[in-house]
Amino acid sequence: MEITSEMFDRSCAEINLDALENNIREIRRVTNPNADIMAVVKADAYGHGVKMVAKTLLANGANHLCVATMGEAIELREAGINCKILILGFTSSTRISDAVTYGIDLAVYDVETAKLLSDEAVKQHKTANVHIKLDTGMGRLGFSCKDGEAALSVEEIVEISKLPNICMYGVFSHFAVADDNDDDYTRLQFNTFMNQIDLLKEAGVTFVKRHICNSAGIMRFPEFHLDMVRAGIILYGLMPPGCPEPATKINLIPVMTWYAKVIHQKMVPVGTSVSYGRHFKAEEPTRVLTISVGYADGFSRRVSNGSYELQLGKERLPIIGNVCMDMCMVNASSMPADVVIPKESPIIIFGLEKSVDELASYLGTINYEITCVVGKRVQRIFTRGGERVWG
Repeated sequence: MEITSEMFDRSCAEINLDALENNIREIRRVTNPNADIMAVVKADAYGHGVKMVAKTLLANGANHLCVATMGEAIELREAGINCKILILGFTSSTRISDAVTYGIDLAVYDVETAKLLSDEAVKQHKTANVHIKLDTGMGRLGFSCKDGEAALSVEEIVEISKLPNICMYGVFSHFAVADDNDDDYTRLQFNTFMNQIDLLKEAGVTFVKRHICNSAGIMRFPEFHLDMVRAGIILYGLMPPGCPEPATKINLIPVMTWYAKVIHQKMVPVGTSVSYGRHFKAEEPTRVLTISVGYADGFSRRVSNGSYELQLGKERLPIIGNVCMDMCMVNASSMPADVVIPKESPIIIFGLEKSVDELASYLGTINYEITCVVGKRVQRIFTRGGERVWG
């Protein structure tokens, strides 16, 4: 739908639920039908607004959710979401009781955490689900699968499996380079994962769900889907940066479009400086537009006085001067002088026509980071079928 100035105060992110529904259905289409889909909705659904996003995904093919923190998990529970929710990484010992109380699955990669969880589950007369994390080559978290260490890891995992009120629900690992051409390393990780699972099975430990595929793994390695996959960035219509084209085409639509407003305009004469530091000085009469977005909204100060452009209608207008906390300025001299720009006209930072990857590339980062840092004070407007449904 068309986002108009009356729909938001100073900056908004349109979250297109039609696009989100398309993406999860496409993921379901290319995923092994025997594999569940766990939707990654950490970091406020990569900045898209977790409550509405989670409910939309679950209604259109996702089976489970995963997050990064206990606070994120509880927010989903308090929103009425009852599916399995996994915390992918670290959980503080101070939040173990919450895991049991709210029925949150935990990633476990040491015996100490498992014992704390078992004790709390016994205390609450409940069973706690764990997903054993294996380190197959990422080098972050997980029981080691290296030669000489794998046997000790098996012993520790067997010890966990014997703890009271613990369900060994899942086992997982994470691909390091599934989104580039180092396929040999990805296959090595998968084989390491499966070998460790075989060792555990020989020791009497089995799991309901085995999962290793991230977004790139889902698209590029269908033979590795196992019992469950974890869809992340592709849910939001974006490709992992640098990811080779998958053999099976997947039609993804970007979900977020970020808008701000033109809040002031003026012609400045030669020699006029713009913004803090006076890093821009007009070398010719310049049409300057002031825009209602700044670094406190998540629009990085590193785009200051450079070539990054915002989109006004069909025009692309470069940033001039330093980006401020609440505002930035663009040079609109490319627009004919007789073209009237109404005050509060919406201007696009990125979206369907102007990819977030442009901004990510300019800043030397990845699209994940850009959507995640779109600030809390940027209003989220959810749309479906050309209508505003929330926000």
